[in-house]
Amino acid sequence: MKMLHASCLCGAVKLRLPDSFDYMGNCHCGECRKFSGSDYASVGGLDGDKVEVMQGGDAIARFQKSEETRLAFCRHCGSSLFSQKLSSGKINLRLGILDDVPSQQPGFHIFVGSKAPWHRIGDDCPQFETRPSV
Repeated sequence: MKMLHASCLCGAVKLRLPDSFDYMGNCHCGECRKFSGSDYASVGGLDGDKVEVMQGGDAIARFQKSEETRLAFCRHCGSSLFSQKLSSGKINLRLGILDDVPSQQPGFHIFVGSKAPWHRIGDDCPQFETRPSV
């Protein structure tokens, strides 16, 4: 299996993960906008045990956003790295930190009901007012 590499802006944190995401999508919720500093956050979901910290584990700071979600970022440069769902162990990796091109691409938009009012979605991917029902 092809492996992907990811890193923060300053290079202190380096990750390795398989090129096999369970999903890739764009989240437009206000919390993802705050954490990413952008109109929306492009993420790829996978099991957290598949993500290997190659360098800089001590540089990864965490913020307990809610009872269910912990956010991870570089304590040196502030790069948003991923969010972790505590009950499932799933990680939503911020795709902007990838150093390699993944074989997949984002295929949906969630929380478009709360998207930034100035942002116009310009692709044909499915859009969900909140999150899709499972």
